[in-house]
Parts: sequence; C-alpha cells; structure tokens
Amino acid sequence: MNELAWLVEHRFESVNRREYDWVFVFDKNITLTVDCLWRLVENGRIRVTSQDEGQKFGLPSPVIPAEEINRRLAQSTVTAVELREGLLDLELHFSTGHVLQIIPDSSGYEAWHLSDGVRVFIAVGGGELMICGSKGDANS
Repeated sequence: MNELAWLVEHRFESVNRREYDWVFVFDKNITLTVDCLWRLVENGRIRVTSQDEGQKFGLPSPVIPAEEINRRLAQSTVTAVELREGLLDLELHFSTGHVLQIIPDSSGYEAWHLSDGVRVFIAVGGGELMICGSKGDANS
C-alpha cells in the first residue's frame, strides 16, 4: 500500500535550498523536506542533482539546482508517487514528464519528511516510514 498516493494531483510551487536540506513546496501547504541525495530525471537521463550545487561542469556559470527545478517543474502537477518499501526511495512523477527521485543515503539518519499540514511522513533510518498525526486530528 502506498501511503503517499494522496500527493497525486497536487501542484509543485517551488524548491528552496537551505543550509543542510532542500524544501520542495506544493499547493495546499504541502512540504517535502529532503536531507539526502535527490535527482531530477528528464527523458530518462539525469538532468540535475542535489550534488550539483555550485559545480561548473565546464559551463559559463555554476549550476544552481533550485533554479533548474523551479523552471522545469513550474506549474506541473504530481501524476504518480512511487515509494520503494524497505528502502524508502521516493519517486514523484510530474505532468511535465520529469521524475524527482529521492534516494536515502544513510542507514541511521532521517532522509526526508513530507507534511500535509496535519500528518508528517518521515523516512527514518533503516528504511521505515513513520507517520505522525492523523487525517482530521492534528493532535494525534
């Protein structure tokens, strides 16, 4: 069972890089905070990753992944969500054809968490999904 299927049809708004993580913002106050490797796939190829921040790769200016994501996913909606059980690799498929892949890279640290304003879904170390709160009850 995919506990995150509710994210389908939500609209991407922006991504912002903070000091130690990335915050992907969707409509209706939904946030996905990522503390691990992520990559954006375009036409079956890696377009940009969290590791590319500030790299030049022979380009005229350094790569700024947030700008790439914000431009490529502007006004797109989530069309499918895949969650790999046991590993908690997360794939968000968008109406643009892009796929955002989130790849936990630690056996001990939290990799990402997704909040809908009431519930928080946390990818804890070891590949377990913790859910805090419950739909309709912010105090759970």
